[in-house]
Amino acid sequence: MEVVWEEPYESFLRFINKNGYKSLLIICDKNTFDICAVKVKETIEKSNRKCKIVCFEADVIADEFALGKVFFELEQADIFVGVGSGTISDITRYTAYKFKVPFVLFPTAPSMDGFASSVAALTINGLKTTVLASSPEAIFVDMEVIENSPEILKKAGFGDLMGKITALLDWQLSHIIFDETIDLEVLQIVKDTYLKTLKSVGENQFYKNLLEGLITSGIMMARVNSSRPASGSEHHLSHFWEYHNIKTYHGIKVGLATIYVMRFYEHFLNLDKSRILERKEYRVDLESWEDIIRKGFQPTFEYIIKQNIGRVSKLNDKEFRSNVINRLVEKKEVIDELIKETIGLYKELIDAYKKLEIPMNYSEIGIDKNLFNISFLCAPNIRERFTILHLYEFLGLTDEVVCNF
Repeated sequence: MEVVWEEPYESFLRFINKNGYKSLLIICDKNTFDICAVKVKETIEKSNRKCKIVCFEADVIADEFALGKVFFELEQADIFVGVGSGTISDITRYTAYKFKVPFVLFPTAPSMDGFASSVAALTINGLKTTVLASSPEAIFVDMEVIENSPEILKKAGFGDLMGKITALLDWQLSHIIFDETIDLEVLQIVKDTYLKTLKSVGENQFYKNLLEGLITSGIMMARVNSSRPASGSEHHLSHFWEYHNIKTYHGIKVGLATIYVMRFYEHFLNLDKSRILERKEYRVDLESWEDIIRKGFQPTFEYIIKQNIGRVSKLNDKEFRSNVINRLVEKKEVIDELIKETIGLYKELIDAYKKLEIPMNYSEIGIDKNLFNISFLCAPNIRERFTILHLYEFLGLTDEVVCNF
């Protein structure tokens, strides 16, 4: 996959000439049409090729209805051209995947990390889920469009990229405790790119570093065929808040969640081995758990309970609990060293949030206290992928951390 940073429209024309594409479908929204898709359209028309446009409202959601519109309006096309950011990118990559058609992207804001990924975030039956999709053949970047994109979208992209701080910790934690496969080269590449962006806040190259970091994250997801290098407990919290219609951008929620998840890791750092050993006797109260799920996942709680009851019941299995506790104690120093290295970024991250005016408290994005408190208990049920929140569910210490927020 090629990322083109110079002469995007001219390069796009050379790309379609080289590959012999005759008919193109542009997918955009009303905002991205005006700032970028119109230039793409003009480029295609100058080459005397067929071009059709599916243009959504600016507030479109990547759900069954949006996908249906593309399916319904689709005519024979050699290639799809997505012009936009998160939602448009997801709609384009998933429909291209389903129709086995290649696609390219023109990002219009550095707002999320999915440009190069091989998965799409869709909202199905009201619940955010990740599904297999296609990676783009190429990404064409108009830096003038990126630099002039809305500030809120740049903040969202920064929050999404900083979410890799805790996502990578979660991946390493699962590797250490449960031997989950990990790609250390991928991990280091993602780490390098979020550090490069964090340290360039306020500098001339910041927006290029930000978009490059977001694109790189997607490439790394495609390399391991999983969103694991870029998504962990901070994304589970974001998805839960999205389920409750918290109306702000995904990356803003991810960035905020990252701060709170780092506090969980800080708590584990200060947890004595003797305290961990005591948790061998802890048992999850399944009735209380089901009650929390009913409160947190109206109206789909029955589905969530069905999907998670086996996982949660296993937490009370004596042999499983003993094995995990013993592994935690055995590997405590190893985990602590990883946490110390990451927690050291906390102040720098907070300073960057202040400089960029990114929300740092749940009330700033419209989350009330009750929803906030149950978020950390409900989020592990979004996805079975192991994270620090799953560990604290297992230990029964989630409330102990949350009460200090």
